[in-house]
Amino acid sequence: MKTLSTYAYGTLLMIIGVLVLSPDSGVLRLIDGDPYVISFWRGLGVCVVIWCFAILRSPKDFAAQLTTPSWLSLGILLSFGLSSMAFVFGVTYLGAPTMLVFIAMTPLASAMASWVIFRERTDTALWLAIVVALIGASIAGSAIPIGTPIEGWLAAVMVPALTGLGISLTRHHPGENIWPLYGAASLLVAIALWFFISSVSIPDGTFWLVLFNACFTVPVSFALITIAPKYLPAPEVGLYLLLETLIGPVIVWLLVAEAPRLNDLIGGALLLSALIGLFSYRMHQSKRNKANG
Repeated sequence: MKTLSTYAYGTLLMIIGVLVLSPDSGVLRLIDGDPYVISFWRGLGVCVVIWCFAILRSPKDFAAQLTTPSWLSLGILLSFGLSSMAFVFGVTYLGAPTMLVFIAMTPLASAMASWVIFRERTDTALWLAIVVALIGASIAGSAIPIGTPIEGWLAAVMVPALTGLGISLTRHHPGENIWPLYGAASLLVAIALWFFISSVSIPDGTFWLVLFNACFTVPVSFALITIAPKYLPAPEVGLYLLLETLIGPVIVWLLVAEAPRLNDLIGGALLLSALIGLFSYRMHQSKRNKANG
């Protein structure tokens, strides 16, 4: 039976993960609640689900990750924990389309982090795909609304920077996955917010939306996405995350009747072209190397 190559397997994980994640921004728009409260419940829900995955996968590894601190594990905790909360603020204050544009900076941030910390070089094919993807995402985006609070501006910077850093660190983590650490990161966010918010009540009529978002969309998608860096270069993982820039506006349109603009469609087409082109090039490279090897 023909098996998938390492690259194709990592790509499949990313595509499934992003497809599961794609309703995230649309569901957050439907909930339309206090971002601190929503972040609190997301933190708890993600922790419970992802820790269940981790314990079922390997109780020994679960205990080892949480009892063996290192600078790498601390970096993963902070980067993924803070970026998850920042995304909620970004969608709340900037709107889903604009936030998805800023996510387009993730592969660039990941490439920079990989080079600065681990001295990993990014090849020309990936840089070209990143540039085309950035152009596509920028075309699809919209301007930051007037009067945006400081939380919105911080989210615009923190989400791509911290997500890119987290992906790069994950690639070099010795475990097969970082599920225990990712769950811990989400729990720490919830604990920190508990001391700063006066109420954890969610908007009336949104219980099932919050449950779906916190206990399925985010944990299941990131369970897959955080495995992918073991099989793909970190910037490439960030690049595939941009599929949400293509799919997200369509989901928002279906959920809250916000129709994609022409620019969204043009930008999405460029983004999809970049991803298909990169994948095709990598597959061609792989076949050529096997033939010469």
